[in-house]
Amino acid sequence: MKVAFVGGGSGGHLAPGIGVAEVLRQEGHESLFLVAGRTVEHAMLEPRGFASRSLFGGNGDGGRPRIHRMGVWWRATRALRRELGAFDPDVVVVLGGWVALPTVWSGLGQRPTVLIESNARPGKVQRLLGRRVDHACLATDGPGMPQGRRTTRVTGIPTPGLRTTTREEAAESFGLAASCRTLLVTGGSQGARDLNLLVPALRAVLAERDEPWQILHVTGHEGVGTCSSGPVAFSAESVSAKVPVVTQPFVSDMAAAWSLADVAVCRSGAGTVAELASTATPALLIPYPHHADQHQAWNAQPLVDAGAAVMIGQGDPAGVRTAAPLLSGMLDHLPEMAERARESARPEAARIVAEVVGLAAHLNA
Repeated sequence: MKVAFVGGGSGGHLAPGIGVAEVLRQEGHESLFLVAGRTVEHAMLEPRGFASRSLFGGNGDGGRPRIHRMGVWWRATRALRRELGAFDPDVVVVLGGWVALPTVWSGLGQRPTVLIESNARPGKVQRLLGRRVDHACLATDGPGMPQGRRTTRVTGIPTPGLRTTTREEAAESFGLAASCRTLLVTGGSQGARDLNLLVPALRAVLAERDEPWQILHVTGHEGVGTCSSGPVAFSAESVSAKVPVVTQPFVSDMAAAWSLADVAVCRSGAGTVAELASTATPALLIPYPHHADQHQAWNAQPLVDAGAAVMIGQGDPAGVRTAAPLLSGMLDHLPEMAERARESARPEAARIVAEVVGLAAHLNA
């Protein structure tokens, strides 16, 4: 069986497809990813050995083209048709994001289709494709979620498999100490400037603790003006040197990062929320505040309700006033929060979606 995955643009949109493709590869099936062509996509796909083609001429790092640039969208739509014709997949899986918008205009050549909606509130492309795809796999049920023409199933969020790594191995890979407790600060695959700016205040909270702490700070490629292609120790002049900080612009091996993290301060994209649960990592969640539907806040709510995470309030969306005191209040409850996170995990999600993909191909045979 050959499966084409369409979508991406960010790690959050791409990761569910990678998780499903890994399961399919174990079963002997072939996958091709049709993506924007962004650096983050290549960084996620190439180490895992998945083939990809750019729908946007390799210029995906420029971000989503404005909708009035019809020439760009028309070329992407033609590229989609060309790549599907050449690969001739048995099933097309739509991952969402702006990269998948050409599927709305071009159709998918009467091929069986599966849509993955990993957010708790559907994206624009998924809303447009509702009732136009054969099968829909949802992170959660709720009003307005897309429906498949044949089946709709709540599967949870499929995520890539995380390799087994020890805390000692993870610490060594980042130049940190396995004996210190670790705060992971990450804004996802593209980084988050407002989270980057919180690090000094978070560091001051940790400096007040009796036990030794350190910070692994994933800045995004724009960073904070101090990062390079590898780990760099922060200077400690402005904040207590008691809490060392190592920064990286991007981490391709998130298994190591989660293995080391005792607690995380992060966004609440669908993939991040799923990885927090699967790795039993307590978190202070700071949803991206500029989405019209506030879907990251909806993504975060189940972990908050389970007692596995704390979320910044709407009155302080960047966490400037409240992130540090909220983190301070969490630190004595991390073991209980980790257990609540573990109970929330859906480790079978990628395999369930892979079964739906196989069903789609079988029904069309």
